[in-house]
This record gives sequence, C-alpha cells and structure tokens, in this order.
Amino acid sequence: MLGLFSWRRLPGKDDHRKSFTDPSLRAEVRNRFWDYIELAVISTVMIWSGLSLFFGGVYRRSVLANNINLYVVDLDGGSVGANVTQMVLDIEVTPSTPVWLQRHDLHSVDQVKSWVLANGWGALVINPGASARLDSSLYNGTDYNAADALTLVESSGRQIVAEMLFVSSALSTAVQTVSHKYALAQLAAYHDNPLPQASSAALIDPIGYTSVDVSPAGFTISPVMSTFGYLDILLSTIGVLIMWKMTSFPFFIRVRYRDLMIIWPVLLFGLALVLSFYQALAFLAFRGPDYNSLALKYTAATFFKFWFTGAAVAFSLGLWLFNWFLHLTPHIIALPSICTVIPNVLSTISTFELAPKFYRIFYALPFYNGSSIILYIVTGAHSTAGRNVGILIAEIAAMTILLSISIWIRQVCALRGISDAHGWFHGSRYFHSPIPYYKSMPRTDTEQPIESESSSYAAQPGNKASGTTLHAAHTARSASIEIDDYDEDSVSLTTGNLGV
Repeated sequence: MLGLFSWRRLPGKDDHRKSFTDPSLRAEVRNRFWDYIELAVISTVMIWSGLSLFFGGVYRRSVLANNINLYVVDLDGGSVGANVTQMVLDIEVTPSTPVWLQRHDLHSVDQVKSWVLANGWGALVINPGASARLDSSLYNGTDYNAADALTLVESSGRQIVAEMLFVSSALSTAVQTVSHKYALAQLAAYHDNPLPQASSAALIDPIGYTSVDVSPAGFTISPVMSTFGYLDILLSTIGVLIMWKMTSFPFFIRVRYRDLMIIWPVLLFGLALVLSFYQALAFLAFRGPDYNSLALKYTAATFFKFWFTGAAVAFSLGLWLFNWFLHLTPHIIALPSICTVIPNVLSTISTFELAPKFYRIFYALPFYNGSSIILYIVTGAHSTAGRNVGILIAEIAAMTILLSISIWIRQVCALRGISDAHGWFHGSRYFHSPIPYYKSMPRTDTEQPIESESSSYAAQPGNKASGTTLHAAHTARSASIEIDDYDEDSVSLTTGNLGV
C-alpha cells in the first residue's frame, strides 16, 4: 500500500521525470489541451442532445390532451340520460382536456367495462333506470341514492401517467359539473312547481356516481416499475459491452468471422437472460403474489412472461449498442448510450397521444414495447401485446443482421491496421496497433516479426509464452486483400490457444 511519503522509500525513481512547465513538454501539453477542448465540445453536444430529447418530448404535453377521447354512454334512455349526456358534451373543449364523445353501441355496464379495458381510456355511464329512480323519489318520496345515477369507468393500466394527469381529473370534473348544473336546474324547477312529497336527498343532490377501475395499476411503483427495471438492466449492460470492445482485439485478428458472428449474439442473449431474471425476481420480492388486491394475480406464468419480456428488451438494446461500440472511438463512445437511454425512458413516462409528431417514433423503441407488455401482463389493459412482441422480434432480427455486418467491418479494420484495440483509427495520435497499416510498404522477409500486445506481455519475465507472433507474410496488407484471405490462419473459438 502506498503511504503518504512513499517516494522516500523509492530514492531516485522520480529523478528522470519532468515538471509540466518543462519546455520539452510544451508540444505535448498543447496537444493534450486541444484534446481536452475537443472533449469539452463533445460533452456539451452529448448533454444538450439528452436534454433536448427529453424536454422536447414533454414540452407542452398538456396542450395535446385533446388527442385523448372519453365517452359518455346513455343506458338510461330517459330525461336524466338525455340531460346528463348533453351537459357532458357541452363541456368546453380546450387543448389541455380530453374530448368527450358519445357511444351508442354499448348496451350494458359490463359491455362498457369490457370495451374500456380493451380499447378505451374511460367512460361516463348513465345507469339504467336513473330517470325512474329520481322521478319516484321526487314524486313519491321514496329513498334515493345519488351514487346509483352514474358510473365512472376508467382504466389506469393503459398508461399510468396519462391516466393520473388527464383522464381521472377529466372524469371527476365532468361529474362535478353535471351534478352542480343538474341540482341548480332542479331547484329552479321546484321553486316554480313545488313537489310536496319530494325527497330532500333527490332534490338537493340528484346526481352522484360510483367509480370502477377495470385495470388497477395504482400501486406505489407502477409509474416507474418497468422503466426503472429496464434502465437498470441497460446501464448494467453498458459496462460489459465496453469491456468486450476494449478486450476483443485478439479475437478479431485470430478467430474466424463465422465464429465471431455466432459468439457475440449468444453472449449478449445470455447476459440479457441473467439481468432480466434478476429484474423479475426483484419485482416478485417487492410486491409478492398480491401486489394489488384488485389486479391480476402474480403467477408462475406471470413471472416467466416478465422475465422473457425483459430479456427481449435487454437483448435488442444490447445488440444496438454493441453495433455502435465496435466502431466508435473512446472519446465519443458514451454518445449512443445517451441517445438510447433518454428516448427509451421518455417513451415509457408519456403516451403516444400526448407526444409531438416527431417523438411518436419513440414508441417503436424497446422500453415502450416491453413496458406495454408488462402493463398488460399485470393489469390486462389495452392489449397490444401481439404488436409489441412483433416489434421486439423485428428489432432483434434487424440488430442481429446489423451486428454481423459490424463484426465483419471491425475484423477488416483490425486485420488491415485501420483501427486498434481501443477503437482509435489510423492517423490518430492515440492509435497503436501491432498490425501495420494496409497501405504502408510491405516488409521484407529479413525483417523481424511483429509481436501482438499479448505476445509482448508473454515475453516479460514470469509470464507464460502464450502470445501470438504476426510474421511479415501475414502483416503485409494491400487495399485489395479481403478478409477471406486470412481464413487459413484463423482458428475456431473451440481451439485451445488463441494467443489471448
């Protein structure tokens, strides 16, 4: 362990080093200064990219609330039904409120519930017999329960944030408006034409309601349940992908292309399975089988659906990021992570109807489709699972094909000396590759062989001689050489000594 005065135990070891002010270091310090300025510019671009994507996606979200439709359904057919329907439809439409429409094709409260669960955001139902019960109480003095007049049907599991911000408030506001107007109109009519047997409850408070949530998703972590889980998986994956990129150079110069094309997707899928398994276990441990007394039960099938949905999301994003990481230089390698995380998170905390047109493309992203599947699994609301699964499968297939191309390009660049182990390209001051640049002059047979990084390490005392020696015949490159020319030198991943 290094102590505070460790240099005293190493006399003379620091004598050959120089100060930053030494004239001989000025050129190097100047180069590093401009490199750091470049990093500052890149960091500025990255942070503004993330902030612009996020705030642009939620900017003036409330003015798009009228893209959400709510419905009034008259099952009464009497005066109460007609008056309440008209009052609801007369509510002023603003950009920050959902639009009220009327449906005529639903004929029972159960049908309304089923329709809202499958397709809708919410509905206001005038219950059958509402007019008869009110008239009986006004003219005969029978007991009256105002809550029997209306039923509010909502589906919080469709999209929790939009439901909390706009749908629930619009439903409750409509009921309060109708109740207030109806009571004033009825009192005015009573003043002109008194009814001696009228029930005071029916006269003063004629319109009330009961509320039904057909897909409860009101437990504490529901708005961020899948979002946080997928984000945790993605951030855990990024470090592994960067490590694979930085340490895979010997594979690209010694292993056959077809083996590389198989092994990387297999490794990514295995990583996705492991991380998504932990996510499913965490959710089960947090809430248990009865995470909501009104919601669907958490069964063994639910667990496996939760697990494999998370695996599909993690696998598609891992393939996407690894495609980028294989080719990006270290100083910009974080950019695709930011431009991947922000849109994916944004797609789960808002909804398609509330997004500006440009940002609606985000609803093809893995987070959104995975979250939609999870909400359907745990609430049964608004099933788009078939479409969501299809999108995830298509993305996985497309990213796998793209990765096979990326691996080929990366191997060509490695074998031709175009890029090095860390991803720096020929011409960069940080570039360092044991493979000569393919456009450089070929070496003669009398020249010494060039050792790879692992070979140099093996040559050090105390290390095993497991390095790879790249002879001149193999390092002379030309612009016309294809990757197939080296297949005879390459080995399979099942071969014991890869020189790594």
